[in-house]
Amino acid sequence: MSNPNNERYRQILEAARKRDGSSGTDTMVVNSHLAQMKLFMLRQGIEFFPTQDTFGFRRLFLNQLVEENEIDSRLEGIVDDFLIDGKGLFYFRPINDTYRLMWFSKDNYRAYYDAQSELEEVELIYSFNVRSGVGALAIPGVDGGSKKYVKLRVRRDSIKESITSEKPSFEAGAINNFSYSPTTTRTLTNSLGFVPAVESFNTMKSTGMDSTGDFDWLSDQIVLHDDLVKNIRTNITFFGNPTLVSSRPKHDLVESAGEDTLRPTISSQAGFSSAGRPSTRNSDPGASGGSGKVPRIIANVEPTDRAVYLTPDAVSGDQNLYARQYREELRTALGGVDELGISSGATAYEIKSLYGRAATTATRRCRGLLTYGLAKLFALIIYHEERIFRDSFAMAVGMQTPIVPIKEDFAEEQDYILATNVFAEQRKVFEAELDLAIQTAVQDRNLPPGVVGLIPDGNRKVEWRWKGPVFEDGTDDILNSSIVVRNLQELGVNSVEALRYLFPDKTDEERSAMLSGYPFRMAQATQSSIGTFLSLINDMRQTPHPQAPDLPLLADPKLDLTPYVYRAIEFLKRELTYSGQYTDDTGSGDPAELDTIERARAARGLPTSTSPERPSFVPDSFGSLTTDSSSTSGAAGTGSGTSPGGEPMAGGVQESQRQFERNAELPTPGSLLDADPTGTNTTAKLPLSGERVSGSSISFGDADLRAPSNAGLFPDTAATDTELTERSESNKQRRVSRQRKSRKS
Repeated sequence: MSNPNNERYRQILEAARKRDGSSGTDTMVVNSHLAQMKLFMLRQGIEFFPTQDTFGFRRLFLNQLVEENEIDSRLEGIVDDFLIDGKGLFYFRPINDTYRLMWFSKDNYRAYYDAQSELEEVELIYSFNVRSGVGALAIPGVDGGSKKYVKLRVRRDSIKESITSEKPSFEAGAINNFSYSPTTTRTLTNSLGFVPAVESFNTMKSTGMDSTGDFDWLSDQIVLHDDLVKNIRTNITFFGNPTLVSSRPKHDLVESAGEDTLRPTISSQAGFSSAGRPSTRNSDPGASGGSGKVPRIIANVEPTDRAVYLTPDAVSGDQNLYARQYREELRTALGGVDELGISSGATAYEIKSLYGRAATTATRRCRGLLTYGLAKLFALIIYHEERIFRDSFAMAVGMQTPIVPIKEDFAEEQDYILATNVFAEQRKVFEAELDLAIQTAVQDRNLPPGVVGLIPDGNRKVEWRWKGPVFEDGTDDILNSSIVVRNLQELGVNSVEALRYLFPDKTDEERSAMLSGYPFRMAQATQSSIGTFLSLINDMRQTPHPQAPDLPLLADPKLDLTPYVYRAIEFLKRELTYSGQYTDDTGSGDPAELDTIERARAARGLPTSTSPERPSFVPDSFGSLTTDSSSTSGAAGTGSGTSPGGEPMAGGVQESQRQFERNAELPTPGSLLDADPTGTNTTAKLPLSGERVSGSSISFGDADLRAPSNAGLFPDTAATDTELTERSESNKQRRVSRQRKSRKS
């Protein structure tokens, strides 16, 4: 039996996630913490920028990508999911010439890693809606649309898509308790060669790839605070109104609200009333007891009569203090600050320092969500864009790519091994020539026409920063920071390092670009120091040495001032010639992708050695460009060009026409489509009596008869017409329950 506190805790979290104010939740701990974390995590907005951008194209590309996917508007919902669930998944998909970025919460994805902790496979589930015109046959959705679900299985070589009318499960197919057959499926080639996803973790454990949400370890305390606030609200509602206590009869002190009231009927006294057509004017059940009012004049008051208003103490001081202290303890344990309980912040500086705890917690959360999440995803996109540039450049200049050997094209194993070795040598020479050609074209600023993508520019790391702080700096704060910068420069601190105190959000390259002017004060002070050294040298030339009066003081090698003059000149030279530094690509952030041979096999629809086929999906039913789906995949999990037993058919491999995912249309999560994306008819077609319904013949609006909840409705293997007829007759002669027999009688 499940713990009722866990269910209430989940209701509180879902109410905060969906912003449902009518869920019956009284505690505001979760809502307040989420609002405070979003304030300090997002502030005035998030800006993404490349660490290195020599040509200026990366920044423009990132800004365009953020605007097209409306990342700024979606970050609030992403932060809610990230803090509540403790983790999430960023996923991107190439769509024609751009990219679609998506976020999946904890319950909508599964991520699988290999032994090297590299992301090997992800499974994604989300829903969308289709405008329905079939009436009652459609599954109720939003805006009059029928709800559909998409399940994606993304691997390095292929992407398996399935659309079904019932929400699929991640365990479907892993345990063979039922036959899972989606409405429509298709297999696409992953043109990227790697899994385009990054998993973000909130509060990671010391070991392992797992994390917890901000509120999970305080679930019982949050439910207890909800009960506490609920009881306080009930007491205020019940005892909030004063009560009149008197020794005189009620009819002497309270008069009815209406003068021409009728006597209540039996139905109204029993509690029955009608809002539109009441039986009497006193049909309201509470009218006779609570609608009276105290008259202005009370006559015939005797000296012994007493009348007084009693106001009960709805919430005691101890109860109120305990509830407030409990709320502050919860907010402190969550790493935030209770705005209503800042009793120690007497001055503005103390309040700002107290909020430093919340800012520090938000910064750590941003590191897991943005630094190791969305920024890494942008780096993967830049990596793919640079690879597109290399491929398009090679095609534009007419460089012949070495032919990739496919094992199934060779009858002998020795011939394939020899061809692989030759290909490796040719590939190495081709890459060297291509790098040299790209370097020459970039230096000459003469790119051939038809080249797309981003120019390779070393380090591909993407960073982020806030567009503005929570607490705006005043003129005094800016002036004090500039004084600190000047004092540091007088001590000989590098100007780029000193400007960190004045511009903490800018990078070193941006600070170097800001120092493109002429620092006349710095140059004047340096020139003055050089003149001081020269005048000192001149004085030492004229002054005799105390130990050798026949030699000048300058002749002593221990008193040589020439290195100091050199140092002053080098300092002046550096202050006048600041520039950015180029960082070469280390390859540490590159994804684990397929090699050239495996990518060629995936493009032809052949199984790859890195991720073998798994029998989790039925053969394709839409999106396949082949003439017959049964010829390309005879059974679930059998790739084209292979026999059902998995043996290669040497010399008989057919060229696959598998479509790339960038050219395949797929609905976005939560969208409302005007037409069926699978190309089937939107008009519902009910099966006739005795007609067998296959998984590929079901259209939008039909019941998903092969869903997991309808397990056993159809046999797993193909049945003949005779077997179907026998089963139909046996179903007609099945025993009738006693309840149905009694109804007929």
